[in-house]
Amino acid sequence: MKKGIAIGALIIATVVGIVYLANFRVDPYVNMNPDSIIESSETTGLIGEKTVGDPDNAKIVIYEYADFGCSHCADWNRKINNLIEKYDDKIALVFRSYDIGQFKNSLKAASAATAAQIQGFFKEYKDLLYSNQAEWFYEDGAELTNVLSGYFEKASKGAGDLDKFKEDLKSDSVKTRLKFEQNMGKKVDLAGTPTFRIDGETINLSELEKTIEEKMAR
Repeated sequence: MKKGIAIGALIIATVVGIVYLANFRVDPYVNMNPDSIIESSETTGLIGEKTVGDPDNAKIVIYEYADFGCSHCADWNRKINNLIEKYDDKIALVFRSYDIGQFKNSLKAASAATAAQIQGFFKEYKDLLYSNQAEWFYEDGAELTNVLSGYFEKASKGAGDLDKFKEDLKSDSVKTRLKFEQNMGKKVDLAGTPTFRIDGETINLSELEKTIEEKMAR
């Protein structure tokens, strides 16, 4: 009887150990540095970073976490575009979508931006989402998809593959990519959106341009 109990306990302990190890290994983000360019992999849905400019050659790389449904993010999109234009190729942006859970269409908009990114039209699409935020914000179902599809045609100037865009919009790859971006935001303990990080530090919004100018002067 005692021998049977001992064997049973051993089996339970082994199963618990296997489950623990499986759970421990399941976190694919643990060794990822959110303040760096993360190469395309299965963990990112085989989709690379959303970039504006050339992070490999820019003097300053800004990591932005933003929610497409956030009006404050829309205001800052104009400002960050102006800064990138002002400093030309000396600044690059790495954009990561972070859904703060307050706006019903944020995830769909982020999916659309990622689907546009796949075909090389991310910046154009991002800017259209933000400048037309009031138009798509409350839409539902097929009408929302139609509006987002219309933005793709504008962003690509008719040169994109609309059918592929619609397929990518609901693909597992895009879902995986957005999950990755959300997890990178969690790793840097976001207090809200937009959040801008430079050289591993979160920059106060009121100090962003000053910080850029100081780093440019070095």
